[in-house]
Amino acid sequence: MDFKAGQVWTYNNRPAEANSRLTILQVDATEAGEPMVHIHVNGLAIHNPNQAELIEYIVHMPFSLEAIENSVQELVGEGDIPDYLEGYQMWKEEYDEGNAGFFSVTVGEAVTYMDEIINS
Repeated sequence: MDFKAGQVWTYNNRPAEANSRLTILQVDATEAGEPMVHIHVNGLAIHNPNQAELIEYIVHMPFSLEAIENSVQELVGEGDIPDYLEGYQMWKEEYDEGNAGFFSVTVGEAVTYMDEIINS
């Protein structure tokens, strides 16, 4: 599949988040030259133990190309790219120093993981 910034996809989301979509933010490469896909996920319903409101989106999540290919279902359009550069730049600094990585599981599994971390 050819992923491009601005594409909006349905994906194998969690059952309670049927309207969740992912937006491709950018595609770059790992240090080994493998494609890495950066996404924004909206339509979430993650309980936030520190606030009454649910967390409805995650600004930036990096994934292997294979993980995104195993996640997406249908290209539903193209849209504006959400503002993600601050989060991306913080992640990139940590990644370059060897302190951060990227997901190799499906987007649905990564969202579940984030939910578990937030609520542990």
